[in-house]
Amino acid sequence: MKYTRFRRFPLALVLVVALVAAVAGCRGALQRGMLGTAYVSTARPDIAIEARNMPLMTAGRGMASLIWSDMLGGLPIQMWLAVYGEGGLAPLAVVAQAAVPQGWYWDSITSHPQSVDETVETFGGVGYQACTFIVDPARDPFSGLVTAVHPDGSPQLWLARSFAARFNFNDDKIIMEYREPLPEGVESLAALPFGHSELLAGFEQRARDAFAVSVAPQELAGVKTGFIQGIRWQYMGQNFLGTASRYDIYNFD
Repeated sequence: MKYTRFRRFPLALVLVVALVAAVAGCRGALQRGMLGTAYVSTARPDIAIEARNMPLMTAGRGMASLIWSDMLGGLPIQMWLAVYGEGGLAPLAVVAQAAVPQGWYWDSITSHPQSVDETVETFGGVGYQACTFIVDPARDPFSGLVTAVHPDGSPQLWLARSFAARFNFNDDKIIMEYREPLPEGVESLAALPFGHSELLAGFEQRARDAFAVSVAPQELAGVKTGFIQGIRWQYMGQNFLGTASRYDIYNFD
């Protein structure tokens, strides 16, 4: 009897493993890229994101480098980006997924310098850290896609709201950012000039409504994975991505 039970257990285990593999196989291998105008990822997280009612401007893969790390030459960050808008002074929307290399993790999400209205916004049942801030185009990775200076040569500042969440044990981060030209006469979000009291509330509602977030579709035929164009990668740093840290490795010998 003992010999019979011993032989049945491995068979049951094999069947369970086969079932799990079959279920996982239904989704296929990990895929990331553009499906039409939406950025899709089949895992880590399983997600599809696109900007509503905005044309896709440019999209694809890329590689950033977080120079404020102890890695020689900066910490390499693998990225997938989709940028929406019409250029010029039209609103801009950015969708990004950023992955740190093995042995690193994204730190807890911190707000941008001098940001306001820090809160948690929910997309697809997930809480994203959100904040509103002013973007100076001088060292901005996306300034080559929009109007960066006024006719007199002064910088065209932008009002931005960012949404960010970490996934896959903090190895991956999803960032959504919506921008509009900063209204004339506004220099600080902490002290808005007279007549602009409703500026932030209206802008932040438009930012929430700008993104459609759902799970990736089951059928992913035709996903495009080319390289994105028009990004100033030398300025793709912690202002947009945030910060990352190395896991501590303890030697218990």
